[in-house]
Amino acid sequence: MKVLAAVQNGVEEALRSEGVDLVVVSSEGDIEDAITSEPALLLIDESLEFAHELVIRLKAEVDGPDRDRVPVLVVAPGPRQFRCVPDLVFEGGTPAAEVVKAGKELVLRRARQRRLFDQAADLLVPTTPEDIERAGEVVELLIDNAGFSVEDAVKLAHSVREAIGNAAEHGNKNDAERTVRIRYLRSADRVAIVVSDEGPGFDTKAFLARADQTSALEHTRSRRDTEERPGGIGVFIMRETCDDIRFNQEGNMIYLMKLLPEKE
Repeated sequence: MKVLAAVQNGVEEALRSEGVDLVVVSSEGDIEDAITSEPALLLIDESLEFAHELVIRLKAEVDGPDRDRVPVLVVAPGPRQFRCVPDLVFEGGTPAAEVVKAGKELVLRRARQRRLFDQAADLLVPTTPEDIERAGEVVELLIDNAGFSVEDAVKLAHSVREAIGNAAEHGNKNDAERTVRIRYLRSADRVAIVVSDEGPGFDTKAFLARADQTSALEHTRSRRDTEERPGGIGVFIMRETCDDIRFNQEGNMIYLMKLLPEKE
């Protein structure tokens, strides 16, 4: 079993003692070669600056329809930060044998299970301008590798950026202590993206009813006169770009879905 490891503090030696085929990622410059090595498992120390970049590249460029998704295990959790949620988290100092055993079991279990998704990424994003921008870039990378035309990929990425921006501004009120959550799921025939925030939500039925009764231009002019209306022209763009758009009952979660080209 080939294992990618972005770790430190002697963890490498402990892992090698367990007999795993270890590919060590020591810096961001190692990522390109690492993700082409066909790993079965990824172990990371979240305190390493490049660790999350490695996870994201793996999710976007390695996971896919032709192979099982690579599980991600955190062997030393970091502070609250932008992160792609891992499959398992261990406290620092957990014996390497325990980590390797859990990783092997996860790989075997995933290989035996019926595949529901070819790609899956779950992002937790602090509501800061830098992290919100980074989230948009990550989603663009995922969408670019999904198989859409360039035009459709750009449109879908723009719609998701609108949803993320609305969650940060209107839902979380740009409060850095609140988090935007983004779930990206790609199956055999579609890409689905769910964006949620920690705000109270809004009356989505009334909002969508107005969207059915007016044009995007008229809505924008109306919103200039009253800032009480949540969202803006972004929802109109989403409706034009996606094959399905839904809100949860509270109005603090939006689901966007677009069929892949051969399934349209």
